[in-house]
Amino acid sequence: MKATSFTLISLLLWALFFSSCVNDEVAVPQLTCNQPDLVVNKTVAEVHGTAGAIVSQYLYDDVIEAYVISTEENGNFFKSISFQTLATATTPAIGFSVPVDATNTYVDFRLGNKVYIKLKNQYTDINYGSLRIGGIYVNTYNEGAVGRLSQNDYKNVLHASCTTLTEEQLVRPISISDLLQDSNLNTLVELSDVQFAEAAIGRHYFEETNNIGGATNWSLLDKQGNQVIFRTSSYANFASKLVPEGSGKVRGVLTKFGTDYQLVARSENDVTISGVRGIPFFSEDFKNVVDKSNLSLPGWANIVQSGTLFWKGTVYSGNGYAEFNISGTKVVSNIAWLISPKIDMDSHTNEILTFRTAQHHLDVDSPLNTLEVYVSTNFDGLNVKTATWVPVSVILPKQATPWYQFVGSGGVDLSSYTGKINIAFKYIGSGKNLALDGAFQVDDVQIYGDK
Repeated sequence: MKATSFTLISLLLWALFFSSCVNDEVAVPQLTCNQPDLVVNKTVAEVHGTAGAIVSQYLYDDVIEAYVISTEENGNFFKSISFQTLATATTPAIGFSVPVDATNTYVDFRLGNKVYIKLKNQYTDINYGSLRIGGIYVNTYNEGAVGRLSQNDYKNVLHASCTTLTEEQLVRPISISDLLQDSNLNTLVELSDVQFAEAAIGRHYFEETNNIGGATNWSLLDKQGNQVIFRTSSYANFASKLVPEGSGKVRGVLTKFGTDYQLVARSENDVTISGVRGIPFFSEDFKNVVDKSNLSLPGWANIVQSGTLFWKGTVYSGNGYAEFNISGTKVVSNIAWLISPKIDMDSHTNEILTFRTAQHHLDVDSPLNTLEVYVSTNFDGLNVKTATWVPVSVILPKQATPWYQFVGSGGVDLSSYTGKINIAFKYIGSGKNLALDGAFQVDDVQIYGDK
């Protein structure tokens, strides 16, 4: 009897409770944003203009604003946030980074979010051409640099606003040739019609056998012979994915280490490769040269016209290339030819030649110290003077180009040629006149065409 009474009472209570729940509306939590009460009184350009290579403390009660363009959400950035200003029709975006000694900062600072940065008592420096804002770090040699904002302090410096822009409002389409300059550092860019170098195909974004400081560098190429490093951390959540083999668009944030510009994707979605891959029918990457030895490759001619020096093979950081370097010789005139094997132009149409060149110790832009590029249809393999050489117009590094920075040649139209041709690189310089002893390097000679 007691059990029956208890059961009836429980059922009545449950029915009353259920009826009450059905009649009551469930409150939907409201997401709110508290706009920081901060007034911007300084531009990023002004802060960049006062920063230098030596770390310095910012003493004024100034506030700047910028937009988040990278986070550590997908693992390819570590304890650092990249910011850029919003570009206008007349003013390009300016980027900078803020190192933060905290994880999961993307929860509070999302991509596209406008953030106010309070500068007073923080530190600034220019590191490899890029502005950094943060705390102070002093190494064991008592050398200072910008360090990470502490976990306790960073939210007193960085203040997320209630404004968020789309990536399309922040990203800038750009070519590789225009990309490689310090003014683009820590900005969000997108390259079109690019593809990964042949060495990356069939490999993973991160490869332990290609581990450079905890990340892997692969090269991105365009159809003008330009290249940029694409860098992926071992901690990226797409590190184990295979590099796509086609062509398409790649988006990322430009960074720099030493003299190397590096494009860093925020996620795998930054790589949209779906087009057909371009495959050259002639290619020479000089990977088989012997370092500091006269260049000797099958089919290639290395001929001295004036002086005593030949083109040499050079290997730096695992990359081989051809180089003509006077190296202190006192010969008045040095002229040397590096000539490709015979290339059959009848098997393809719409042929385009590309290559990359770099310079170092070039003091003047002069025809007396330069690199010239030619095509011949009647070179016999030995006598350069008896052959007919047609000069081609190409993009070459100039005196103002940073030393050892390779630039693309641009696409050279070879579609008018039939039969077999040779491509020649002719160095001109002087070992006695020190104003005319600059060196040139050549790499990645390729010819593309349609079947």
